[in-house]
Amino acid sequence: MELHATALWMSTIQPEGEAEFAVLLQRAIAGEVPAFEQIVMRYERRVLTLAWRLLGSRDDAQDASQEVFIRAFRYLHRFDGRRPFEPWLVRMTVNVCRDFGRKRRQQPDALPDPEALRAASDPHADLHSEEQKQVLYQALGALPDKERAAIVLRDIEGFSTAEVAEILGSSEATVRSQISNARLKIRKAVMRGQR
Repeated sequence: MELHATALWMSTIQPEGEAEFAVLLQRAIAGEVPAFEQIVMRYERRVLTLAWRLLGSRDDAQDASQEVFIRAFRYLHRFDGRRPFEPWLVRMTVNVCRDFGRKRRQQPDALPDPEALRAASDPHADLHSEEQKQVLYQALGALPDKERAAIVLRDIEGFSTAEVAEILGSSEATVRSQISNARLKIRKAVMRGQR
């Protein structure tokens, strides 16, 4: 079996219903490459956006996204079909981004996607000036990997605390602590930037 590079291109395919996706997933698990390519097309934007938010670099996010789908293809046979697919893929994305973060330390200029934080439900979401936004993005980029992953998954991606805990392989208490610490650090950085 060979995974074609075209499966990793951006697409505009609309996701099908859950029953159709379950059949598609079973076909992919059975080794049908075209079925896996359809799964890639369904989730590629989601994975790329999450990788960009976690890594803060478009190039690294594209590389990480490719690695996520290569790993997903390689390990799809290990997926438990009784569980939801998306959290499995998100967990894989977080793990790949952690690996990338270790290998390629971001340059100070590399900031998270500015559009990524507009939907954040934090006090810093109302910042209007470009200077304040830059302070916010730098603060997010300066967070430790685990705190950044927790706050991105919870406040930007909209996962529940329980879902974030499952994705990160942590307890809910740990995730709540990481999110609280991240929010506090971001708030302090924003307050310093306002002076």
